Amino acid sequence: MDEDVAESPKSPSTADDGSGKIARDVAIKSKLLVRAIAEGGRFAFADFKVALGHLRPGPLLAGAVMLIAIGYALTGVYSVAPGEAAVVRRFGAIVQPSVEPGLHYRLPWPVDRVDIVDVTSVRREQVGISAPEEEHIHPEPPAKLQALSGDTNVVDVEVIVQYQVREPANYILNVEYAPYRIVRDALRASVTRLVTRLPVDALLTSGRQSLQQAIREETQSRLDQYRTGLVIVGVDLQKAFPPANVADAFTAVNTAREEKARLINEARGYANSLVPEARGQAQQLKAQAAAYRSAVLARASGTARAFDLLWDEYRKNAEAYGEDVTRYRMYLETIEKIMPRVQVYALDTAKGGSFNLRLYGAQNGAPTNGEAER
Repeated sequence: MDEDVAESPKSPSTADDGSGKIARDVAIKSKLLVRAIAEGGRFAFADFKVALGHLRPGPLLAGAVMLIAIGYALTGVYSVAPGEAAVVRRFGAIVQPSVEPGLHYRLPWPVDRVDIVDVTSVRREQVGISAPEEEHIHPEPPAKLQALSGDTNVVDVEVIVQYQVREPANYILNVEYAPYRIVRDALRASVTRLVTRLPVDALLTSGRQSLQQAIREETQSRLDQYRTGLVIVGVDLQKAFPPANVADAFTAVNTAREEKARLINEARGYANSLVPEARGQAQQLKAQAAAYRSAVLARASGTARAFDLLWDEYRKNAEAYGEDVTRYRMYLETIEKIMPRVQVYALDTAKGGSFNLRLYGAQNGAPTNGEAER
Protein backbone atom coordinates (compact mmCIF):
# COMPACT_ATOMS: atom_id res chain seq x y z
CA MET A 1 0.00 0.00 0.00
CA ASP A 2 2.82 2.36 0.86
CA GLU A 3 4.61 1.61 -2.39
CA ASP A 4 1.56 2.60 -4.40
CA VAL A 5 1.32 5.88 -2.61
CA ALA A 6 4.99 6.59 -3.17
CA GLU A 7 4.85 5.85 -6.88
CA SER A 8 1.65 7.76 -7.66
CA PRO A 9 3.29 11.22 -7.91
CA LYS A 10 5.42 10.03 -10.87
CA SER A 11 2.42 9.37 -13.18
CA PRO A 12 1.55 13.04 -14.05
CA SER A 13 5.14 13.80 -14.93
CA THR A 14 5.14 10.97 -17.43
CA ALA A 15 1.87 12.20 -19.07
CA ASP A 16 3.17 15.75 -19.37
CA ASP A 17 6.28 14.55 -21.17
CA GLY A 18 4.14 12.65 -23.75
CA SER A 19 1.78 15.55 -24.56
CA GLY A 20 4.64 18.02 -24.78
CA LYS A 21 6.41 15.84 -27.26
CA ILE A 22 3.30 15.69 -29.48
CA ALA A 23 2.91 19.47 -29.32
CA ARG A 24 6.55 20.00 -30.28
CA ASP A 25 6.17 17.66 -33.24
CA VAL A 26 3.05 19.50 -34.49
CA ALA A 27 4.78 22.87 -34.15
CA ILE A 28 7.83 21.68 -36.05
CA LYS A 29 5.73 20.23 -38.87
CA SER A 30 3.66 23.43 -39.12
CA LYS A 31 6.79 25.55 -39.43
CA LEU A 32 8.09 23.28 -42.16
CA LEU A 33 4.76 23.51 -44.04
CA VAL A 34 4.62 27.31 -43.84
CA ARG A 35 8.23 27.54 -45.00
CA ALA A 36 7.48 25.27 -47.96
CA ILE A 37 4.41 27.31 -48.99
CA ALA A 38 6.36 30.55 -48.70
CA GLU A 39 9.26 29.24 -50.74
CA GLY A 40 6.86 27.84 -53.36
CA GLY A 41 4.99 31.16 -53.63
CA ARG A 42 8.27 33.01 -53.92
CA PHE A 43 9.38 30.67 -56.66
CA ALA A 44 5.98 31.03 -58.43
CA PHE A 45 6.09 34.81 -58.23
CA ALA A 46 9.59 34.75 -59.58
CA ASP A 47 8.47 32.59 -62.50
CA PHE A 48 5.48 34.90 -63.17
CA LYS A 49 7.79 37.93 -63.05
CA VAL A 50 10.14 36.34 -65.50
CA ALA A 51 7.31 35.41 -67.88
CA LEU A 52 5.66 38.86 -67.88
CA GLY A 53 8.71 40.96 -67.26
CA HIS A 54 8.80 42.23 -70.86
CA LEU A 55 5.29 43.73 -70.60
CA ARG A 56 4.70 47.34 -69.59
CA PRO A 57 2.35 47.84 -66.58
CA GLY A 58 0.84 51.08 -67.94
CA PRO A 59 -0.93 49.63 -71.00
CA LEU A 60 -2.02 46.60 -68.99
CA LEU A 61 -3.63 48.78 -66.40
CA ALA A 62 -5.36 50.93 -69.04
CA GLY A 63 -6.75 47.85 -70.78
CA ALA A 64 -8.03 46.43 -67.52
CA VAL A 65 -9.71 49.73 -66.67
CA MET A 66 -11.28 49.85 -70.12
CA LEU A 67 -12.63 46.32 -69.81
CA ILE A 68 -14.06 47.12 -66.42
CA ALA A 69 -15.67 50.30 -67.80
CA ILE A 70 -17.21 48.40 -70.72
CA GLY A 71 -18.58 45.74 -68.40
CA TYR A 72 -19.97 48.41 -66.10
CA ALA A 73 -21.64 50.20 -69.01
CA LEU A 74 -23.18 46.97 -70.26
CA THR A 75 -24.92 46.48 -66.92
CA GLY A 76 -27.32 49.25 -67.98
CA VAL A 77 -28.86 47.12 -70.72
CA TYR A 78 -32.19 45.61 -69.72
CA SER A 79 -35.18 44.06 -71.44
CA VAL A 80 -38.94 44.29 -70.80
CA ALA A 81 -41.02 41.24 -71.67
CA PRO A 82 -44.45 41.49 -73.34
CA GLY A 83 -47.17 42.20 -70.82
CA GLU A 84 -44.75 44.06 -68.55
CA ALA A 85 -43.79 47.69 -68.03
CA ALA A 86 -40.62 49.15 -66.55
CA VAL A 87 -40.18 52.15 -64.28
CA VAL A 88 -36.80 53.89 -64.41
CA ARG A 89 -35.70 55.93 -61.41
CA ARG A 90 -32.62 58.15 -61.29
CA PHE A 91 -31.39 58.74 -57.77
CA GLY A 92 -34.90 57.94 -56.58
CA ALA A 93 -36.74 60.29 -58.95
CA ILE A 94 -38.81 58.76 -61.74
CA VAL A 95 -37.51 59.62 -65.19
CA GLN A 96 -39.47 57.06 -67.24
CA PRO A 97 -42.84 56.10 -65.65
CA SER A 98 -43.78 53.37 -68.14
CA VAL A 99 -41.30 51.74 -70.52
CA GLU A 100 -42.73 49.60 -73.31
CA PRO A 101 -41.66 45.99 -73.88
CA GLY A 102 -38.37 45.52 -75.68
CA LEU A 103 -34.60 46.05 -75.21
CA HIS A 104 -33.65 49.33 -73.49
CA TYR A 105 -30.75 51.05 -71.80
CA ARG A 106 -30.45 53.01 -68.61
CA LEU A 107 -27.50 54.41 -66.69
CA PRO A 108 -25.78 51.73 -64.60
CA TRP A 109 -26.08 51.40 -60.88
CA PRO A 110 -26.13 53.44 -58.67
CA VAL A 111 -27.41 56.18 -60.97
CA ASP A 112 -30.51 54.53 -62.41
CA ARG A 113 -32.70 51.77 -61.11
CA VAL A 114 -35.22 49.70 -63.06
CA ASP A 115 -38.35 48.08 -61.60
CA ILE A 116 -40.38 45.80 -63.87
CA VAL A 117 -44.10 45.37 -63.19
CA ASP A 118 -46.59 42.90 -64.67
CA VAL A 119 -49.42 45.06 -66.04
CA THR A 120 -51.51 42.48 -67.94
CA SER A 121 -52.16 39.77 -65.37
CA VAL A 122 -55.58 40.05 -63.74
CA ARG A 123 -55.31 39.43 -60.02
CA ARG A 124 -58.14 38.14 -57.89
CA GLU A 125 -59.14 38.77 -54.31
CA GLN A 126 -62.11 37.39 -52.38
CA VAL A 127 -63.63 39.12 -49.38
CA GLY A 128 -66.09 37.66 -46.91
CA ILE A 129 -65.61 34.05 -48.05
CA SER A 130 -64.57 31.83 -45.18
CA ALA A 131 -62.96 29.09 -47.31
CA PRO A 132 -59.43 29.92 -48.57
CA GLU A 133 -59.02 30.11 -52.31
CA GLU A 134 -56.78 27.60 -54.05
CA GLU A 135 -53.35 28.93 -55.09
CA HIS A 136 -54.20 32.22 -53.45
CA ILE A 137 -53.31 31.82 -49.81
CA HIS A 138 -52.53 34.83 -47.62
CA PRO A 139 -50.88 34.89 -44.22
CA GLU A 140 -54.09 36.27 -42.72
CA PRO A 141 -56.93 33.77 -42.24
CA PRO A 142 -60.13 34.44 -44.23
CA ALA A 143 -62.76 36.40 -42.34
CA LYS A 144 -66.43 37.18 -42.83
CA LEU A 145 -67.61 40.55 -44.06
CA GLN A 146 -70.64 41.74 -42.12
CA ALA A 147 -72.33 45.06 -42.71
CA LEU A 148 -75.28 46.88 -41.19
CA SER A 149 -78.11 47.60 -43.63
CA GLY A 150 -80.13 50.80 -43.74
CA ASP A 151 -82.85 49.31 -41.56
CA THR A 152 -80.31 48.09 -38.96
CA ASN A 153 -80.13 44.46 -40.06
CA VAL A 154 -76.85 42.53 -40.10
CA VAL A 155 -76.01 41.12 -43.53
CA ASP A 156 -73.17 38.80 -44.52
CA VAL A 157 -71.59 39.84 -47.83
CA GLU A 158 -69.35 37.80 -50.12
CA VAL A 159 -67.54 39.66 -52.90
CA ILE A 160 -64.91 38.66 -55.47
CA VAL A 161 -62.89 41.48 -57.04
CA GLN A 162 -60.51 41.37 -60.00
CA TYR A 163 -57.84 44.02 -60.47
CA GLN A 164 -54.59 44.78 -62.29
CA VAL A 165 -51.86 47.40 -62.41
CA ARG A 166 -52.72 50.45 -64.52
CA GLU A 167 -50.01 52.97 -63.51
CA PRO A 168 -46.68 51.25 -62.78
CA ALA A 169 -45.04 54.38 -61.35
CA ASN A 170 -47.69 54.94 -58.67
CA TYR A 171 -47.74 51.24 -57.94
CA ILE A 172 -43.96 51.17 -57.33
CA LEU A 173 -43.83 54.30 -55.20
CA ASN A 174 -47.04 54.14 -53.16
CA VAL A 175 -47.74 50.45 -52.59
CA GLU A 176 -45.41 49.50 -49.79
CA TYR A 177 -46.94 46.12 -48.96
CA ALA A 178 -49.00 43.39 -50.65
CA PRO A 179 -51.47 44.94 -53.13
CA TYR A 180 -54.23 42.51 -52.20
CA ARG A 181 -54.36 44.06 -48.73
CA ILE A 182 -55.03 47.53 -50.18
CA VAL A 183 -57.73 46.18 -52.47
CA ARG A 184 -59.27 44.12 -49.68
CA ASP A 185 -59.34 47.01 -47.20
CA ALA A 186 -60.74 49.44 -49.77
CA LEU A 187 -63.40 46.92 -50.74
CA ARG A 188 -64.39 46.31 -47.11
CA ALA A 189 -64.72 50.04 -46.49
CA SER A 190 -66.82 50.53 -49.63
CA VAL A 191 -69.18 47.65 -48.82
CA THR A 192 -69.63 48.80 -45.23
CA ARG A 193 -70.48 52.32 -46.38
CA LEU A 194 -72.79 51.43 -49.28
CA VAL A 195 -74.80 48.70 -47.58
CA THR A 196 -76.02 51.23 -45.01
CA ARG A 197 -77.87 53.07 -47.78
CA LEU A 198 -80.23 50.21 -48.65
CA PRO A 199 -82.77 48.26 -46.60
CA VAL A 200 -82.26 44.55 -46.21
CA ASP A 201 -85.13 43.73 -48.59
CA ALA A 202 -83.47 45.66 -51.40
CA LEU A 203 -80.12 44.01 -50.69
CA LEU A 204 -81.64 40.56 -51.00
CA THR A 205 -83.71 41.27 -54.13
CA SER A 206 -83.80 44.19 -56.51
CA GLY A 207 -80.93 46.32 -55.22
CA ARG A 208 -78.10 43.82 -55.72
CA GLN A 209 -77.20 44.86 -59.27
CA SER A 210 -77.03 48.56 -58.46
CA LEU A 211 -75.10 47.78 -55.26
CA GLN A 212 -72.52 45.78 -57.22
CA GLN A 213 -71.89 48.69 -59.60
CA ALA A 214 -71.72 51.15 -56.71
CA ILE A 215 -69.17 48.96 -54.90
CA ARG A 216 -66.94 48.93 -57.97
CA GLU A 217 -67.07 52.69 -58.38
CA GLU A 218 -66.52 53.36 -54.68
CA THR A 219 -63.56 50.97 -54.45
CA GLN A 220 -61.94 52.45 -57.56
CA SER A 221 -62.39 55.92 -56.13
CA ARG A 222 -60.60 54.91 -52.94
CA LEU A 223 -57.73 53.29 -54.85
CA ASP A 224 -57.34 56.43 -56.95
CA GLN A 225 -57.37 58.53 -53.81
CA TYR A 226 -54.54 56.41 -52.39
CA ARG A 227 -52.69 56.71 -55.74
CA THR A 228 -52.04 52.98 -55.85
CA GLY A 229 -51.96 52.67 -59.63
CA LEU A 230 -54.43 49.76 -59.45
CA VAL A 231 -57.62 49.47 -61.49
CA ILE A 232 -60.68 47.37 -60.67
CA VAL A 233 -61.50 45.12 -63.61
CA GLY A 234 -64.66 43.56 -62.18
CA VAL A 235 -66.65 43.12 -58.98
CA ASP A 236 -68.87 40.09 -58.46
CA LEU A 237 -71.29 40.31 -55.55
CA GLN A 238 -71.57 36.60 -54.81
CA LYS A 239 -74.00 36.72 -51.90
CA ALA A 240 -75.74 39.14 -49.61
CA PHE A 241 -77.61 37.09 -47.09
CA PRO A 242 -78.64 37.27 -43.44
CA PRO A 243 -76.75 35.37 -40.73
CA ALA A 244 -77.46 31.66 -40.30
CA ASN A 245 -79.53 32.05 -37.13
CA VAL A 246 -82.15 34.18 -38.90
CA ALA A 247 -81.85 32.73 -42.41
CA ASP A 248 -85.08 30.71 -42.09
CA ALA A 249 -87.10 33.78 -41.18
CA PHE A 250 -85.69 35.72 -44.11
CA THR A 251 -86.43 32.79 -46.41
CA ALA A 252 -90.05 32.79 -45.27
CA VAL A 253 -90.29 36.52 -45.85
CA ASN A 254 -88.84 36.19 -49.33
CA THR A 255 -91.26 33.38 -50.14
CA ALA A 256 -94.19 35.52 -49.03
CA ARG A 257 -92.87 38.43 -51.05
CA GLU A 258 -92.56 36.27 -54.17
CA GLU A 259 -96.09 34.95 -53.63
CA LYS A 260 -97.31 38.51 -53.31
CA ALA A 261 -95.56 39.49 -56.53
CA ARG A 262 -97.06 36.46 -58.29
CA LEU A 263 -100.59 37.34 -57.19
CA ILE A 264 -100.09 40.94 -58.23
CA ASN A 265 -98.90 39.84 -61.65
CA GLU A 266 -101.89 37.53 -62.03
CA ALA A 267 -104.26 40.34 -61.04
CA ARG A 268 -102.60 42.67 -63.51
CA GLY A 269 -102.89 40.05 -66.22
CA TYR A 270 -106.58 39.57 -65.50
CA ALA A 271 -107.08 43.33 -65.51
CA ASN A 272 -105.21 43.64 -68.78
CA SER A 273 -107.49 41.05 -70.34
CA LEU A 274 -110.71 42.42 -68.85
CA VAL A 275 -110.27 46.17 -69.18
CA PRO A 276 -109.80 46.20 -72.98
CA GLU A 277 -112.90 44.06 -73.38
CA ALA A 278 -114.90 46.38 -71.15
CA ARG A 279 -113.61 49.38 -73.06
CA GLY A 280 -114.66 47.76 -76.32
CA GLN A 281 -118.12 47.11 -74.98
CA ALA A 282 -118.33 50.69 -73.75
CA GLN A 283 -117.34 51.99 -77.17
CA GLN A 284 -119.96 49.71 -78.76
CA LEU A 285 -122.67 50.98 -76.42
CA LYS A 286 -121.66 54.55 -77.10
CA ALA A 287 -121.80 53.93 -80.84
CA GLN A 288 -125.22 52.29 -80.51
CA ALA A 289 -126.47 55.16 -78.37
CA ALA A 290 -125.19 57.68 -80.88
CA ALA A 291 -126.90 55.80 -83.70
CA TYR A 292 -130.16 55.58 -81.74
CA ARG A 293 -129.94 59.28 -80.97
CA SER A 294 -129.40 60.10 -84.62
CA ALA A 295 -132.33 57.88 -85.62
CA VAL A 296 -134.67 59.39 -83.03
CA LEU A 297 -133.66 62.90 -83.95
CA ALA A 298 -134.13 62.15 -87.64
CA ARG A 299 -137.53 60.53 -87.01
CA ALA A 300 -138.62 63.36 -84.80
CA SER A 301 -137.45 65.90 -87.36
CA GLY A 302 -139.35 64.03 -90.10
CA THR A 303 -142.46 63.80 -87.95
CA ALA A 304 -142.31 67.48 -87.17
CA ARG A 305 -141.85 68.28 -90.84
CA ALA A 306 -144.76 66.04 -91.75
CA PHE A 307 -146.90 67.71 -89.10
CA ASP A 308 -146.01 71.13 -90.51
CA LEU A 309 -146.98 69.98 -93.95
CA LEU A 310 -150.19 68.45 -92.60
CA TRP A 311 -150.99 71.63 -90.75
CA ASP A 312 -150.58 73.61 -93.94
CA GLU A 313 -152.90 71.24 -95.78
CA TYR A 314 -155.36 71.33 -92.91
CA ARG A 315 -155.59 75.10 -93.06
CA LYS A 316 -156.00 75.02 -96.80
CA ASN A 317 -158.77 72.33 -96.65
CA ALA A 318 -160.44 74.05 -93.74
CA GLU A 319 -160.70 77.22 -95.74
CA ALA A 320 -162.02 75.30 -98.76
CA TYR A 321 -164.35 72.69 -97.21
CA GLY A 322 -164.72 73.68 -93.62
CA GLU A 323 -163.02 72.57 -90.47
CA ASP A 324 -165.53 69.81 -89.64
CA VAL A 325 -165.07 67.94 -92.92
CA THR A 326 -161.34 68.14 -92.79
CA ARG A 327 -161.19 67.08 -89.13
CA TYR A 328 -163.50 64.13 -89.80
CA ARG A 329 -161.40 62.99 -92.75
CA MET A 330 -158.26 63.13 -90.64
CA TYR A 331 -160.07 61.14 -87.98
CA LEU A 332 -160.91 58.40 -90.43
CA GLU A 333 -157.32 58.26 -91.76
CA THR A 334 -156.03 57.96 -88.23
CA ILE A 335 -158.47 55.13 -87.46
CA GLU A 336 -157.28 53.28 -90.59
CA LYS A 337 -153.68 53.56 -89.40
CA ILE A 338 -154.47 52.47 -85.87
CA MET A 339 -156.74 49.57 -86.86
CA PRO A 340 -155.68 48.49 -90.36
CA ARG A 341 -157.74 45.24 -90.29
CA VAL A 342 -160.97 46.85 -89.19
CA GLN A 343 -163.57 47.67 -91.88
CA VAL A 344 -164.96 51.14 -91.48
CA TYR A 345 -168.52 52.10 -92.66
CA ALA A 346 -169.87 55.58 -92.66
CA LEU A 347 -173.64 55.96 -92.08
CA ASP A 348 -175.70 59.03 -92.37
CA THR A 349 -177.66 58.66 -89.15
CA ALA A 350 -178.94 62.16 -89.34
CA LYS A 351 -181.42 61.12 -92.04
CA GLY A 352 -182.33 57.88 -90.26
CA GLY A 353 -180.33 55.54 -92.37
CA SER A 354 -179.53 52.06 -90.95
CA PHE A 355 -178.70 48.63 -92.26
CA ASN A 356 -177.45 45.30 -91.00
CA LEU A 357 -173.69 45.27 -91.26
CA ARG A 358 -173.56 41.49 -90.98
CA LEU A 359 -175.91 40.98 -93.89
CA TYR A 360 -174.14 43.61 -95.86
CA GLY A 361 -170.85 41.89 -95.43
CA ALA A 362 -172.30 38.46 -96.38
CA GLN A 363 -173.94 39.77 -99.56
CA ASN A 364 -171.25 41.99 -100.93
CA GLY A 365 -168.23 40.24 -99.48
CA ALA A 366 -165.77 41.68 -96.98
CA PRO A 367 -164.07 44.79 -98.27
CA THR A 368 -160.30 45.09 -98.38
CA ASN A 369 -158.28 46.39 -95.45
CA GLY A 370 -158.67 50.09 -94.98
CA GLU A 371 -161.68 50.28 -97.37
CA ALA A 372 -164.65 52.39 -96.13
CA GLU A 373 -168.14 51.74 -97.36
CA ARG A 374 -170.26 54.80 -97.45
